[in-house]
Amino acid sequence: MATNNDGDGDSRDHPPHALDWTTRVRRRVLPTLHRIKEPLGGFAQCTMHPSEYVGTVQRELGEFRPDLEAMKFAPEPIASLKVHEDGRQSAGSWVRRQSPLATWQLHVTLFQDGRDAVEVFAHREHSWLRHPYKHYTSEGWDTTGGVERMRSLLSDHGVAFRID
Repeated sequence: MATNNDGDGDSRDHPPHALDWTTRVRRRVLPTLHRIKEPLGGFAQCTMHPSEYVGTVQRELGEFRPDLEAMKFAPEPIASLKVHEDGRQSAGSWVRRQSPLATWQLHVTLFQDGRDAVEVFAHREHSWLRHPYKHYTSEGWDTTGGVERMRSLLSDHGVAFRID
């Protein structure tokens, strides 16, 4: 697998400067942390399930971030490293909550698909701020609801996407 110039993934992850600092840190630290936690029954990275696929937005990663912000998403520094089934590492993790102490959150994970497209994945889950144990153990995890909500948000904000 070809890597870009900062060692953060495959050639579809260009340009490396498009990645935010939390994503860069997550990519460097979490694989090692995962290797330590996994034998103890924990995790720090996981493979995205295809059922979480929302769609593909035909925009560069940097162009899509303002859309997420307009939909009231914020970058999520506390998230496991998500890996696409084809081996790509996530290019960002974003969360939307009604308030900082909301019970639920909509978690969105982005994967670059070339330089000009972003694959969007989503699920609804307990907020780690309010329910850290339920969040970590995936209690109440809702893929269908998360995908439907994210597709609705994209449509409501005029962000075109295709479903491959």
